[in-house]
This record gives sequence, structure tokens and C-alpha cells, in this order.
Amino acid sequence: MKWERAAWRVIQVLTVLGGGVALARLDWVRVVPSAQYLATSLGRSWVLAMLAMLVGGAAAVPLALLRTYGGRGPRFLAAGVIELVRATPELMVIFWVYFTLPLLTGSGVSAWNAALAALAAIAAASLAEIIRGGLFSVPHGQHEAARALGLRPVAIFLRVVLPQALRNMLPALIAQLVALFKTTSLVSAIGVADFFRAVSVTNNAVYAPGALYTVLGAGYFVSCWAITQVVRRFDNRYQPAD
Repeated sequence: MKWERAAWRVIQVLTVLGGGVALARLDWVRVVPSAQYLATSLGRSWVLAMLAMLVGGAAAVPLALLRTYGGRGPRFLAAGVIELVRATPELMVIFWVYFTLPLLTGSGVSAWNAALAALAAIAAASLAEIIRGGLFSVPHGQHEAARALGLRPVAIFLRVVLPQALRNMLPALIAQLVALFKTTSLVSAIGVADFFRAVSVTNNAVYAPGALYTVLGAGYFVSCWAITQVVRRFDNRYQPAD
């Protein structure tokens, strides 16, 4: 109805105006001098998330293939690694790599390397299950039809199974990218100067929690939105199968 649409528009306008007034009242003067430091730390979070996704993705592929096509032993081993990481809180994985791994290896590890290794392990476990689910989503009849055409197993996987699996994996991959970027906030616990830690350090120095944590929320929101938009560029090619 017309009055409902009009009322909704009024609510939207009032919300925007109210939000603008609230933001204008925050102590931005104390935040502006730290803008470059905060922007640099946000870039550091981006670098950490992308590197972890690349390393984790490279590790996830063999894990998924072993769990899908391997023998009983390899399947059991891959499943054990995946479920161990997935069942452990992310912060505990970070602490284990940073504090426990040096005790086992006898050599120290920097906070950055520990954060990268932990996030890569978290990404690998989740991506392996996404890949496995995508492979299982391809109907078995596709395999049989490809074999009937005389295609070899490798050709069947690369030309028949993988393209269809990618279509089905895309929504889960977007969600995992966003989740991993948000998980980078946990590495501040071991001293990595990521975006979350930079905001906390700045707030301890100038004490402007309203403005700074608004910047923090906006930074994560814009970053996660940008990730979804970039990945969705592939939608025209990888639309979910009907």
C-alpha cells in the first residue's frame, strides 16, 4: 500500500538523519591524526587474509582429494586433520601455533608467521570441506557419461567434474573468505599489528571509543562487502546449477 511505502521511506530518512547526527557528535578530532596508521593496519589485515587464503587453498586441495578419492588410510588421515582443526576454536589454533609449536620444534616463530600459519590451517580445513562438498554435488551420472564418451579419469575431473563443482562451491567460498577476514582480528592476541589491534592501541592513547570503534566496524564491513563483490564477478560464469 502507498501509505506503507511512504511510512517506510520516512523511517529510512529519519534513521539516516539520526545516524548522521550521532556520527557528527563523535570525537573525530582525536582520530584524524591516526588515520594513516589505521589505514596501514587495515591493509596489513588484507595482506594477512589473502596470504592465508592462498596458502590454505593450496593445502585444502590435496586434503579434499584425499578425503574424496583416497584409500581408506588417506581418507581417515585427511578427515582427522580437517576435523581436528575445525573442531578447535580459532583463537586456540593461533595460540597453539604461537606458543606450543616452538616448544615442539625448539625454534621460535614470529607473531606474523604464527598468525599466517594458524589462519592458513583454519582456511585449509574449511576449504577442504567446501571443495569436497562441491565434488560430491556433481551427479554420478556425469562421471558415467564422460566415461562412456571415452574420457580418461583426469580429463573427466578437469573438464566435467571441476567446472560443475566450482559453480556449486561459489556461495560457500564467498562465506569462507568473509569469515577468514573477520578471523584476522584474533591475531591481535599474539601481538600482530592488525586493524583490530591498531584501533585498540589508538583508543588507549587518545580515548575516543565511539569514533574509533565506528571506524573499526566500518572497516570490516566495507572490506567484507568488497570481498563479496569481487568474488561475485564470477557469477556470470559460475551460476549455481539448477
